[in-house]
Amino acid sequence: MQSLINLDRHYLSQSNSLIEFKSTKIQYQYSNHLSDYNVHQNSLCTGFQIPYVTIYFYKINKAIMKQILDLQKLIAFRHTMHQNPEASLKEFQTQKRVREFLIGLNVQEDVIKVCGTTGLIVDLSGAAEKSGDDRLIAFRADIDALILNEANEHLPYRSTNGCAHMCGHDGHTTCLLAFAQIFQHYKDTIPKNKTVRLLFQPAEEDYGGSVDMIRDGCLDNVQEVYGFHQWPTAKIGQVWCKEGSMMSQPIQMQFDFKGKGGHASEPHKFNNPVQCAAEYLYTIHNQLSQEKGQFTFAWTCFNGGTAFNVIPDTASVKGMIRSLEAGLGDRLFNDCFSVAEKTCQKYGCSVKVQRQAENYPLTANHPQEAQHILRLGDKYFGAGNANAGPCPVYASEDFGNYTLRVPGAFFFLSSGKNDTNNPMLHQSNFDFNDDLIELGAGFWWEIAKDRLLL
Repeated sequence: MQSLINLDRHYLSQSNSLIEFKSTKIQYQYSNHLSDYNVHQNSLCTGFQIPYVTIYFYKINKAIMKQILDLQKLIAFRHTMHQNPEASLKEFQTQKRVREFLIGLNVQEDVIKVCGTTGLIVDLSGAAEKSGDDRLIAFRADIDALILNEANEHLPYRSTNGCAHMCGHDGHTTCLLAFAQIFQHYKDTIPKNKTVRLLFQPAEEDYGGSVDMIRDGCLDNVQEVYGFHQWPTAKIGQVWCKEGSMMSQPIQMQFDFKGKGGHASEPHKFNNPVQCAAEYLYTIHNQLSQEKGQFTFAWTCFNGGTAFNVIPDTASVKGMIRSLEAGLGDRLFNDCFSVAEKTCQKYGCSVKVQRQAENYPLTANHPQEAQHILRLGDKYFGAGNANAGPCPVYASEDFGNYTLRVPGAFFFLSSGKNDTNNPMLHQSNFDFNDDLIELGAGFWWEIAKDRLLL
């Protein structure tokens, strides 16, 4: 018999009861913990089918996870974090709670280090004798919340402080803590030269906290980096990933037009910045509409003047470009600025331009690392449940700062409680699906085993 998957030798060795199933196509054994099975005839299928039985890898894994994970404690942590959200760069209590949880898992305090002011990095290494090549990979979870009033009146753990975990970062953090619990369970069987660095990153929403994490050394000596975002548009049980672009590069723009104001009864004597800004919007909208490429744009604010009979001195417009092609957003921004200057010349005005979101590059995956996620996802979630899904998407992330420096991949895990009509991210009635804690942690474990070369 050829061993195809050996998921958990520990539980197999403890088991005295092996049940054997046979069919004309496949023969395998598995313990009463559903932890190990052997396959012959070189079968590479993910769901092994015999009469009345279909077993997928994540279901076998789930049986083991229930033996290891303290789900009640993990869910309680997630609900507490949900009830006490903290905005970007203010995650001090969240940082403290994550640290305390890790110490409760017997993670040594000296490997839990502050990074990015309100973030943490944690090096989980094995305790067994060295074996093979040294390996250091990183897994990232974001920990901040949105400035938003939560509308989930039915939730006993809803937030009431003007911030809310409507993007599910409370769940991302909990999944990574659950993975830490799995790693600690197996620590004595993992070689000491195999390490997973946990990145608990602050300020994903409103600053780009990955920049500060990198500045403080979170990627030092890291060979590969991975991160995920839950995505509620489909029922739980899928992983979405692809090579190249995953999430857009956002460019936030503000154009402040300055003219010469005065009484509205004599408009010919003044330089009206409102007219200048209005013509600019018309011109640049038409020009961008004719551009080709993977991008989207929107003008979202127009401010100028406070009275009917006064021509103001200033007017401003705000907008955003989101691009899925490297360099395209920068070129379009330069076009926007050029058109603004030309329009100002016509009206005798001047313009000052502010560009924001510099800490949010294109989130793009390295080919090999993206293929690792799809390969492992196909095995873990079952054939057909690992694919590109809706990717790429025009939403944005700051994970791209990591993959600009280290090979890595970002992926989505579907998290919907239903097939459709799940509240979407950033909606005031969103809530993370606790069923993903176990499943997400298990997938982190599969990635760790594979990329640590265990």
